[in-house]
Amino acid sequence: MPPSAAPPGAQVPPHGPRRWLGLIVVVALVSGGVGYAVHDRERDARARPVPSVTVSAQPTQGTRPPSKTAAAVAARRLAVDTFLLRRAKAVRTVDERLFLQDLDPANVKLRQEQKILFANLVELGLDEIGYSQAEERFDQVAVKEHGSSTYLVRVLMRYQIHQVDLTPVTTELGYTFVQRAGRWILVDDTDLDDDLGPGAHQEVWDLGRFEVHRAPRVLVVVEKGDTRRGRAIVTEAREALVQVTTYWPRKWRGSVLIAALDEAEIRDARFADEDIESAASAGSTFSSLPGEDTADGTVAGAYIVINPKERDRIDEILLSHEVTHVATADLGGYEPLWLAEGAAEYVSWRGIEAISGPGDVAEWEQEVIDEALPLLQALPSDLGFYSNNADVYGVSWLAVRFLVQRLGLTAVAELYEDLARHGTDQAARDRILLTRTGFTEATLWIYLKEYEPQR
Repeated sequence: MPPSAAPPGAQVPPHGPRRWLGLIVVVALVSGGVGYAVHDRERDARARPVPSVTVSAQPTQGTRPPSKTAAAVAARRLAVDTFLLRRAKAVRTVDERLFLQDLDPANVKLRQEQKILFANLVELGLDEIGYSQAEERFDQVAVKEHGSSTYLVRVLMRYQIHQVDLTPVTTELGYTFVQRAGRWILVDDTDLDDDLGPGAHQEVWDLGRFEVHRAPRVLVVVEKGDTRRGRAIVTEAREALVQVTTYWPRKWRGSVLIAALDEAEIRDARFADEDIESAASAGSTFSSLPGEDTADGTVAGAYIVINPKERDRIDEILLSHEVTHVATADLGGYEPLWLAEGAAEYVSWRGIEAISGPGDVAEWEQEVIDEALPLLQALPSDLGFYSNNADVYGVSWLAVRFLVQRLGLTAVAELYEDLARHGTDQAARDRILLTRTGFTEATLWIYLKEYEPQR
């Protein structure tokens, strides 16, 4: 993947519905589907009594006693539901013993990992946390490893980080349980990882012990002991927030989570390849996952992940690009990539202009006109955007800059919001663009090729 245009700040290609998760393969829902929302399951599980299985010696006419298999399945489901409720309660009440109570006592590695997980979840500060069973899965390798009673289940974790998430969001896990001495215990939480959605079980709390640094509207996660870096990123993030507030007119009141860990794969960000030079990625959070309520899911916001190779070069300019993505993530995600990346570059270059004056901006503008525009025949398309050898970031920025000069920033921000919510296909995009600007993407490109900068 080529590096982003200056300033650095290109996203890693998003993995998911719309522009955020365009490469996702929706997980097939089997054995009863995803089920209802976590908070409803928690409420119902607490309210309902423990079912008792009573087999009458003489069943009444028209009824049959439950089979042993059905009773065993119901008991297993209740045991796992109880485990999940207990796990959420342990985090809320900061009770490590309760969190570890139902783990395989012989699995030292699992217990140590779960201790770290518990400490991370507590340190994050959660306004809400809950877990629910989605659907049972089967894996012959896991059964061979753990025994005939093995029960694998996809789990939905619903959480809300204090002063970060504006609404509860959902992520996926896969748990493996076995029955021992009449008791269901957790023996593994990685068996299903390859069958989950992109980034599942790769959240920041899953990847080793961290420390948290907070400021108004900012939460930064770094490796335990990496205190100086955490504080420095907080400072840069606060400046980036000021830039986004100043240069993008949407009245966004959200907060930013920035993960700067020594990990090449966090959430749906992938920095492992040597040719990836992107400094950061903004990846979506979901209030409902793709395939849960709708095919695309519902985007709630986004978190920023820093390339571990770039952690020493993080500044307010790069972060202002990524924070712009965060500040527009919950609009829907249907806007074309040239507009999404062009708007983020517009904000970051306004920051450069404020610091160093218009000279650098004018220089890059002319470079884009002379070198990047001739390499393209149309506005950069979503397909192949991040693998294009041309400076698609620069061209996207130029298109947004052109529209701002012609229509005004407020009108462009309103265009962005309309496209993000309703630009579900090319016909819708062209209709919205034509109504609000007088251009289609094709005619906008014609005008852009003839663009003469205002000096």
